[in-house]
Amino acid sequence: MTRRMILIAGLILVLVAAFGIRAQQHSAPEVPADPRLEFLKQLDGAWFGSFEGEELGDQRYEFRVTAGGHAVEEREMVGTPMEMLTIYHLEEGGLFGTHYCVMGNRPRVKAAPKLVDNTLSFECDGIPGGAESHDDHHVHGWKMHLDDQGRLHYSAQLIEGGKVTHTPTVVLTRADS
Repeated sequence: MTRRMILIAGLILVLVAAFGIRAQQHSAPEVPADPRLEFLKQLDGAWFGSFEGEELGDQRYEFRVTAGGHAVEEREMVGTPMEMLTIYHLEEGGLFGTHYCVMGNRPRVKAAPKLVDNTLSFECDGIPGGAESHDDHHVHGWKMHLDDQGRLHYSAQLIEGGKVTHTPTVVLTRADS
């Protein structure tokens, strides 16, 4: 019986070692270097502000780096009935986001090829996500500008009937500043 127990213990050790080696071989791939994704990553944390010319009160936005640095989660208007979610990721050399909107649709946006003057711009890539057509009411795109004082100017573009109907802008300050 003792010999059998030693064999079983030895087998267990071999299996544990094999699975450990296999787990190390499947470590996450490196995140490709992309200044646009790095721009989003630097926003990690909570931000507070209000919309210019709108009576929506103070707003909270949150950015969180997730998936081993491969994605950034953005939560807008946190804790309100208007709360929304956007997930950004790199795909085939482009930076994309899927915006889960309070309007019930989920437009997919693509970032401009590069940052310009510390501004990252996004525009719907033609996939309206849950809308019947690209002319339906949806958030078509937005710009994020980080100014020299560390404030984030976030301007969106809403489409309805195929035309821009509203361009709300919120100015946000990092919660810990």
